[in-house]
Amino acid sequence: MPSDGSPDVQSGPSRLLDPTGPAALGIVVATNLLPLIGVVAFDWRVGELLAVYWIEVVALVLAHGVAAMFAERPIVLEDRSFYITGYDEDAERDEVWERDPDPIRLVPWLPPIYRRNARVVARSLGAFGFLLFPLLPVGWDALSYLTPTVGLATLGVCGAQVAEAYREFLGGRAYEERSPYMVVEAAQRVVFFYFVIGIVTAVAVTAGIFAIEAALAPGLLDRVADAFGVEAVLLPYLLPIALAKATVEWGRRRAVREDDPDGIATWFTGEDPRREWKKREESAGDD
Repeated sequence: MPSDGSPDVQSGPSRLLDPTGPAALGIVVATNLLPLIGVVAFDWRVGELLAVYWIEVVALVLAHGVAAMFAERPIVLEDRSFYITGYDEDAERDEVWERDPDPIRLVPWLPPIYRRNARVVARSLGAFGFLLFPLLPVGWDALSYLTPTVGLATLGVCGAQVAEAYREFLGGRAYEERSPYMVVEAAQRVVFFYFVIGIVTAVAVTAGIFAIEAALAPGLLDRVADAFGVEAVLLPYLLPIALAKATVEWGRRRAVREDDPDGIATWFTGEDPRREWKKREESAGDD
């Protein structure tokens, strides 16, 4: 308690439950590292875990695509540093937003959707090109990972993504302040982040393993596989992906809850063309 007798608002249970505080960060990291324990101790298949991760990203893209249909604001493409699939700095404004709003209310308990948003959503689905890339090396073998366990996990992750999209864009009426482009951009930034992490992990870990085995420990992979199973050999690939998933969850959480996030959260915040002038307007109002 401070010296003036007033309660200390920075301590106590409310601080511990801060969704962007250190305790919350520890929970996010620990939760995403649990699958590694499952692989080593409970014979979980790495392929099944990766399948669930992949399905979760697909659900993310689809949920944001649906949420984008409710977005009301016009699209602004000028001076952006990140463009979603189907758009670039040369895109003409009349190609993306010169139609009348034409709202369509499907059910009374949801806001209206806008027919003009459909083109943005359709183009954004080009992100599936990135999502298909991890399946190319394994081909039809990927079907072996579609087990009942993966099916149950899929229901969970899909439900979580739908709930998150509803809470982020509909529950707080954020659709009134965002364009459809901004909504699908949020999902594509996650896809691009995972894509880069996947490429870097595959190259760096493979090169590192072969370098260590060749220079320091010949036969290391065989000994690890004999002692702990083949799945353990794949753990170096799973660890960066698990940490990347924790980074995505933490960055998105901060991007939604903080007015001016910093660090990695700025990547998941997305680009709001109004942000700078809105800050200047608010600063002028405080003077």
